[in-house]
Amino acid sequence: MWLSVVLLLALLGGVAGFWWLQRRRQQQKDALLRRQLVAVTQSTRQTGDNIAHDLRTPLTRLRADVEAALRHDDGEMHRAALERVLDEVQNMQNIVNALLTLGQADAGAMRVRKKAVDLSGLLEELLELYVPSAEERQLTLQGRIAPNLTIEADRQLLARIFSNLLDNELKYVPAGGTILLTALAREKHVEIRVEDDGPGIPAEMRDKIFERFARLDPSRTLSGGAGLGLSLVKAFAQLLQGEICVAESRLGGAAFILTLPASAAEVSKPFPRSAAGQR
Repeated sequence: MWLSVVLLLALLGGVAGFWWLQRRRQQQKDALLRRQLVAVTQSTRQTGDNIAHDLRTPLTRLRADVEAALRHDDGEMHRAALERVLDEVQNMQNIVNALLTLGQADAGAMRVRKKAVDLSGLLEELLELYVPSAEERQLTLQGRIAPNLTIEADRQLLARIFSNLLDNELKYVPAGGTILLTALAREKHVEIRVEDDGPGIPAEMRDKIFERFARLDPSRTLSGGAGLGLSLVKAFAQLLQGEICVAESRLGGAAFILTLPASAAEVSKPFPRSAAGQR
């Protein structure tokens, strides 16, 4: 009899323990969901606030230009005002397009057409394209690109990643600075670095720099960029199963390091040819 009682108590204890454990797990799940919901709500609110902030200044300038043009009957002044209005509208359209693209990437709705891409050739083409712009800004753009780098990727997405990175460099590296683009194979991956000898990025900002509307200088408005370029870079890198991070450059400034899986990579020499745009 006593044995039956002990077994019954043990069974009841086991059931109670199992119920408590399940309840505890459910509470933890509910707490995690609440935290995620709060984070999403805060992120959505912050994004809305940032959009309003970024659009308020150009809309104010647009209104001022239109009102000034209406007060004067001057053809040249009207044309100048229309040109400024067109620039502001283009800037705002760029923001909207970038946000739509990020939304598609987040939702997995962006079509990725992967095929063998000559990464070395693509980077050489971009260097040739950006050297004149760099020279206009009194910057030195150099490349050290290993030959025969081939990856399975979407060529258009790759071009957008590197265009955004190079645009970012041209925008923020002071005149007289140097920008270096390197690419080489590392086992089953390809590493591409875009680095400079500029002021660099503070360590506390290196994770935040890829967030939407992130800026080192919060006072920047559309004229200094909407803070979406690096968000697009990260989103596109993830679509290609790659990773992007920022670190201190060997040149003394910032280094954006993109790692992508390589379908094939053959390097006969580290950097055998002259860098495009090298002086």
